[in-house]
Order: sequence, then structure tokens, then C-alpha cells
Amino acid sequence: MLTLRLPHPGTLVALAIVSLVAGGFIALAGFDGGTPALLSIGPYLGQVLAFSITQALLSTLLSIALGIGLALALARRRFPGRDIVLAILGTTMVMPTIVAVFAVFAVYGRSGWLAELLAFLGWKGGFSIFGYPGILIAHVFLNGPFVARITLDGLNQVPAEHWRLATAFGFTPFQIFRHLDWPVLRGEMPGIAGLIFLMCFKSFAIVLALGGGPSRSTLEVAIFEALKIDLDFGRVAWLALIQLAICLSMTTLLHWAFTRPPVGHTIRNLVHRPDAKNKGLKILDAVVLLVSALFIAPLAFSVLTGFRSILAVIDADLLRAFLTSLTIATAAAVLACALAFALASAARRQRLVLRSPRIASFYDLLPDALLAVPPFALTAGLFLLIQRFGDPSRAGLILLPLINGLAAVPFAYRYVAPHLLTTEERYGRVAASLGLTGWSKLAIMDWPVLKRPLAAGFVLAMALSFGDFGIIALFGGTELVTLPYLLYERLGAYRLDEASSIGLVIVLFAVLLAHASGRLSHAGD
Repeated sequence: MLTLRLPHPGTLVALAIVSLVAGGFIALAGFDGGTPALLSIGPYLGQVLAFSITQALLSTLLSIALGIGLALALARRRFPGRDIVLAILGTTMVMPTIVAVFAVFAVYGRSGWLAELLAFLGWKGGFSIFGYPGILIAHVFLNGPFVARITLDGLNQVPAEHWRLATAFGFTPFQIFRHLDWPVLRGEMPGIAGLIFLMCFKSFAIVLALGGGPSRSTLEVAIFEALKIDLDFGRVAWLALIQLAICLSMTTLLHWAFTRPPVGHTIRNLVHRPDAKNKGLKILDAVVLLVSALFIAPLAFSVLTGFRSILAVIDADLLRAFLTSLTIATAAAVLACALAFALASAARRQRLVLRSPRIASFYDLLPDALLAVPPFALTAGLFLLIQRFGDPSRAGLILLPLINGLAAVPFAYRYVAPHLLTTEERYGRVAASLGLTGWSKLAIMDWPVLKRPLAAGFVLAMALSFGDFGIIALFGGTELVTLPYLLYERLGAYRLDEASSIGLVIVLFAVLLAHASGRLSHAGD
């Protein structure tokens, strides 16, 4: 008698994700008779590509320079308030992009802190933040601290024995950099630089608010404008396919280059670096710390001005927007963790049980490949499918948690997958000998190890979705308002005091979730 064997749930999830993305793109490409000729958007496409690549390259280079300099200075120096500096760096890492936009307006805008300081000093010249200045400031503000924390974590992992040997042999500062610091930087930078380039290349909220016009658009903004303003689905399809090809190539490279788990605090005792006594490095580190403080601190602390008017903005609209954001973030986190767990289980089974590492690598690559999918194009395609088969008035409530959940899968996967591999390596043979499969295997073998990292991935996915200003830009309105959308409305009306208070609420909640994620991920280490 033949027994029907169902596919692994992870296989069904992988097929569902691929089918969903493919179906959305097919619906988009086939709308109204297909896409137009590529030549019809050639000049515009060249302009958008040139700007996207240029601003992403500049943002990456500046972020890397600031991050490396700051990480080396923090690795060498111990000073009062160092823990506060690290906390501020951690805060900027989880700050939503729309809040970073507000920070740039608050500090560098026409009525910002810098303008008031220059006016007080008697300088009447204007300073426009629109275009490259504002975009680069926002990108470096978000990504520079990320580089610093990742690099500092790597530098702190250098074995203490190496530092003792460096001290015993009397290494000069150059020799310390060459033999101890440079190997860490050489291993970390390609992956970090590629990831930052990808994020800046796909930048949406920052470029939309600070670009200053159609000539300053990334592909993501161009896709949004083609949808929101022109309803040109053919142009959306071409732009999306081009962006997908570029980002998927970059993501595939990143998959092999950037394999570290999410950044966290090292638990190894800090060591004394022999180059900390060098007078030249003391001056250099002081300059780096001062420049970093002058750049990061005003932007980071500008959000705190929201305390002044936070009571004035607490009304029915704010509470409704908060509950809407919370509901969407919760649904997105549930979806992200469920998909990540299914994919990680399938990858584990292929790698350790069936001994098929090539097939396992497909499941490992799929979450990262989701980073390459243009969210607006996918949303447009899925909206067309909903319009054809369902009620389009409910599309926003369906697509917001769906797209945000898919975007959070790569981050949840990084929490779940390593622990599933660990449990199989340690207890897999024992479980097989006892006949544990399915739910019993999950409950007895996996869940005790998995519950904390899964919870960490859940709250991090919530933090990412809660502060996201992306798909809500398409569906936001009087009937559907989230906190980021409410903040964007206040910024557009130049009601900076109210925007500051809303931004503070978003940041505080996102930081709370990120802190909970970090505590959960390191509990029991």
C-alpha cells in the first residue's frame, strides 16, 4: 500500500513565497497589455540609475569612514560616559528612516538649530538640505553608527592572547593596526559595505522627503511616483525588474560575504590595548570622537525635544495611529517568524538529515533574496490580483502586514536558523532513536532552545514594522493612518513640534522593542 508523503512545511513556504513574488510581477507586467518599450523610459531611467548609484556610493563611503574611525577610537579609549555613547549608537541603529528625516529637518532645516546658530552669529546665507546634502546626512546618521557597532564588536573579539603577545613584542601602533585591527576590518568591511550600499540604493523615505524633486530619485521613489501619481504600471514593471536584477545580484554576493549574526555586546572582558598610550593616536581619537559627537548627537537628541509638546499631541488621532501601527507590526512579526521558522527547519533537514547542502543553501538564500524585491512593485502586482479576485478596499489592511512581514523575514531568520542547527547537531540522533518527529520533536527538542531567539526575532520584526514608512505611503489616508504616516503629514505641514513628539513616541517604542530583542537573544549566553 502506497503512503502519500506530504512535502515539508518549509518547502511549501518557499514555494508560496516564490509564487507570491512571481504572481505579483506577472500581474504587474501583464496589466493593460504588457509593459512599454524600454527605450521609452531610457533617458529617465539613466538619470534615476545614475543618482541612485552615486548617492549610495557616497553614503557608503562616508558611513564606512565614520564608522571605522569611531570604532577604533572607542576600542582604544575608556572615558566617563562611554556606555552612554554606545547606547546612543544603538538607538540610531533602530531609528526609523522617517524619524531620521525629521532629525535632519530639526537640525539642518531652514528653521533648524544650525540655521538659528548661524543667524545668531550673523551669517545670513542660506543652506538647503534638499538633494545630496540632506540625503547623505540622513544616510550617514543611520548607517555610520551601524558600522561602528559591528566593527567594534569584531575588534572586541580579538583574543586576549594576541594583545598580550603584541605587548610582549613591543608592537608599534602601525604594527598593531596591520596585524590585529586590519584582519578584522578586512573581514567585516566587504559585507557591511555591500549591505549599506544595498539599503541606500533602495532608500525611499529619506529620498522622497529630502530629494527635492524628480531629478533626485532612487528607483524605489521612481516606482512609488509611477504608482501614486501616474498609475503607469508598465513603467513600474520595467523599473522593478531592473532594480530586482541589480539588488538580487548584490544580495547573492552579500549572502556569502556577510554571515555574522545580529550585532550584540561581547561578553569577553575588555583588554588593555598597548597603542592607547600613543600621543598621536590620542589626538586623532579625540578629533574623531569630537567630530562624531558634533554630527550624531544633535540629530539623535533632536527627537528628545518632543517631550515639550508630547501632551498636546496625545489625542484620538495619535491613539488610533498607534493602535494601527501596533496591530500591523504584530501581524507582520507573526508572519515573519512563522516563515523564518519553516524555512530554517527545511534548511536544517536538507543540510543535516538528507545531507543536501546545495538544496539547503537555497532555503538560506531565500530570506536574503527578499531584500532584493522592490516592495512597491510587489505591492502593486498583488493589489492588481486582489482587485481582480477580491475587494480592493481592504487591500491596504492585507498588504501592509504581508509586505512588512516579508521584509522582516531575513532578520528573524538570522535569530532562528543557527539555533535550529545547534539543536539538531546536539540532539538530532537521540530524537531519531526515540522516534520523535513533528510536533513532539518541536516541543521536546527544539522549543526549549528556540523560544528565546524566536521571541527576540519577533520583537525585532515588530520594531522594524512599527516604524516603517513604506507601503503606508501608498495606502495611507483618512481611513488608514499609522504613526510614521502621521509624522510624515506633520512634516509636510512644517508642524515640527508635533512631528517631534510623534517621532519621540516611535523611537521610544522601537528602542524598547530592540532592547527587549537584545536581552532575549543574549539570555542564557
